[in-house]
Amino acid sequence: MLGAASTYEGINTNFLYIGSRGSHFSCHVEDSLLQSTSYLQKGSNKFWFFFPAPERPRAERVMREHMDPAVLAAAGGDVWEVLAVKECLWPETHFLAHGVRVGFHRMETGDFVVTGYGVLHSGFNGGPNIASAVNLACTGWLSYAIEHSANWRTKPTIHIPFEKLLVLAAQKLADGEWCCGDAKTFESWEPEELKRDVVVMVTYLEKYLNAVLDFMDMDSQPGWRSKKPTAVALESASRAVQQFIVENAIQPDGEPLELPNEIK
Repeated sequence: MLGAASTYEGINTNFLYIGSRGSHFSCHVEDSLLQSTSYLQKGSNKFWFFFPAPERPRAERVMREHMDPAVLAAAGGDVWEVLAVKECLWPETHFLAHGVRVGFHRMETGDFVVTGYGVLHSGFNGGPNIASAVNLACTGWLSYAIEHSANWRTKPTIHIPFEKLLVLAAQKLADGEWCCGDAKTFESWEPEELKRDVVVMVTYLEKYLNAVLDFMDMDSQPGWRSKKPTAVALESASRAVQQFIVENAIQPDGEPLELPNEIK
């Protein structure tokens, strides 16, 4: 289904990574909270650090409490805005010292490393090496995709058209086809897990469809359409309106443009 939706470099196509001694990958989660699979083809070891999924809230709290206040303020107080840039390196001993469990793995040539949905991870290369990695989505990803679509839309990350994937899956089921994979894929599923995933799919699609229909039923010519706007001082507007205007105002770079013979 992911391939049918679109092509995303490094997500449903393979990425090749060439590492050097001491080069690192910063603490992050995968785009759209997907799983990832990494394979070390040749060269020196990679060293991985993982935060179990239940530890993510604790890790987020520790980062928020100890991050540079200026950096956190620039990100609007959102730790995930900082992590999404993938330029933030934290010593794992810092998390351990504050009660956060951290896993470790030394990856050798021929090893595979699979990260779970939404699992924070980081690491570094012990020397020159070549590795490849790709993201993957199994049916268990659906609930995480719903979380991503609800809470991560504004983050600087790649947004997979989750709704399109669900529509494709639903169309396959309606046509009597496998919604993903083949007969062997469904044979390996636990009946309760399959039932849960189908319920998640149908429930979300119903809400999404109702939202679209409500939008289509909106009055295209509201009562204020023919009225003239009224100019008011920004200070007299509510705090929420003031904040919205400030946050969405265009801030041009450089010096202000001065027109010829402009009176200062």
